[in-house]
Amino acid sequence: MTDLFRATGDAGAAAAGTHRPARPAPAGPPPDGGSAEVRQAVVGPALARHCAALLSPAERARAARTRPPARDSFTVARGLLRSVLGGRLGLHPARVPLAARCPACGGRDHGPVRLMADGTDWRLSVSHAGLLVAVAVDYAGHPVGVDVETAARTADTRLLEPRLFGPAQRRRLARLSPGERRTALLTAWTGAESYAKASGTPLGAALARIGATVDDDGRVAVARPDALGGWWVRAVPAGAPGHVASVTTRDGTRLRTD
Repeated sequence: MTDLFRATGDAGAAAAGTHRPARPAPAGPPPDGGSAEVRQAVVGPALARHCAALLSPAERARAARTRPPARDSFTVARGLLRSVLGGRLGLHPARVPLAARCPACGGRDHGPVRLMADGTDWRLSVSHAGLLVAVAVDYAGHPVGVDVETAARTADTRLLEPRLFGPAQRRRLARLSPGERRTALLTAWTGAESYAKASGTPLGAALARIGATVDDDGRVAVARPDALGGWWVRAVPAGAPGHVASVTTRDGTRLRTD
């Protein structure tokens, strides 16, 4: 089993309710091959205004059609993604060539976003919940998935508890404090979501496949990569209190979170 709380240094502290402030977007060439990175930002009016200036006309139009607070979340997420990619490509964020397309309807004003720069095969993932947005970039061209959740989703995840944990694990959950139980649920939930995004597995199947367990201290673990077809599910330090974040990469991928 892979211990999500200890997989990336201080991830356990983040999941327990503490957090590490988001760092500025990186500058310079991307990390060596076989690497991925996760960047986070806390949504606020000032940052949303700053990020709005980095968006393409199509992205600004999409933001204008979106009601708050989702508007600010979308604006900051897309602005953060553009800042990360622009720093790595040596481009102004507004000039980073991005395109979105919905796999279900073919619409180009929503759906997963892709980098369209020549000579690159970087893979992207974006998530936002509550006050936190996160972007993940895999520089080796492997699919990547990132997911963040807020404690406000606890009621939803509790309904999924039987699909996240087996009977013995649910008995352990029942003995935890409310805060520990919330953290365990959100950790398993974000792990499953990130795995579903990276692997293309339907969420219902992902909830079962990750094989989440919890110990008497509330630490959550999931199946190792060799049991998940080579996918590595990890917790990452959340950039805002009351949030939890996870990322899934191919096994062996070096992950940068600072």
